[in-house]
Amino acid sequence: MSSRTPPVDPSQVRQTLELKYAPSLREQPNPGTGPQGPAPYGKGGTGVGLNGRKTDAQTIEETKTWMTRELPCVAGRRELNRGRYMVRSATKANVPEIFADFKTQLEQGSVVACLYVFNDPRYYEGSSQTSDVFHFLAEQMQGITQVKARDLANGAALTNSVELRCPVTNQRTLYDDFESIAFCPQSGVKSDMLYDPLMFAPFASVNMSSDVYAFSKFVADSALSSIGKPVYEETDTTRVSRLFSQCVARWQRVATTTIRNYEAMTDTAICPVHVTDDEKYWIAFHKDPAFAEQKKEIHRHELPVGYGTRITDRWLRYFEGDTEFVASGLARDGERV
Repeated sequence: MSSRTPPVDPSQVRQTLELKYAPSLREQPNPGTGPQGPAPYGKGGTGVGLNGRKTDAQTIEETKTWMTRELPCVAGRRELNRGRYMVRSATKANVPEIFADFKTQLEQGSVVACLYVFNDPRYYEGSSQTSDVFHFLAEQMQGITQVKARDLANGAALTNSVELRCPVTNQRTLYDDFESIAFCPQSGVKSDMLYDPLMFAPFASVNMSSDVYAFSKFVADSALSSIGKPVYEETDTTRVSRLFSQCVARWQRVATTTIRNYEAMTDTAICPVHVTDDEKYWIAFHKDPAFAEQKKEIHRHELPVGYGTRITDRWLRYFEGDTEFVASGLARDGERV
């Protein structure tokens, strides 16, 4: 039986939150459960070879199944369902190639996020500690960063800048917040010294995404649905401003639902996580965007009501006459509390 905390527990709490804050999730399938909860990933699953190693195809299939059925992150499930989440089997040798392909697909507008999945039996569930996995993943990502692996495993950020066409303004700009974050099965194990279910994935993985770009795609999607055309083709700035306000409110609900989903599945006596009473921040036992950490400390992080408003204000200045839209400098690191 798996020793990790079941993915979203209790299920009734999760369902209540999803129905209240994210109605689109009503159609999501529920994870198959037995007396002990969802079937464990990693060790003990079907299809493991004689050497204890699953095929790369199996790890990708199981990861996608988990993302579809159990991932508490509302935005992540949304992008996977839209076919805009790139999930690749990765090795240290092919990480630069995957990153290059990710940038190409970002340029084409076909993806929003990328998950690098590392298929190594040494780091399957029950085979090691979170600390070991974080050091391993830091080494694997060396091809796309100048930050030393030991620093990545100890709280440094792995950040890349990508120049793209803004989905809202249609202007080319530099997104300076494509962050890479380490995830592993051991993060869901209560006895692990670095227990933190927000960092759980069924296999050792690294997620790469930009909060600013993800929100931009969300607004672009919303514009097509509500006004029938891209934002940059709308000449009525009052209408644009109203759309932006609606999108910030909706993105806020997506974010707060996600954090409350994680809170419902976490032993918060060990790992604090919650949305603050004023709903301006979310609290976690790690710093976002640290790649990985060997010491757990409480940090607070902005919710969309803060950073989303900052982004939309800059868009409005562009539509009201600024000559250039600049996406850099809009993201904020978490603060220790």
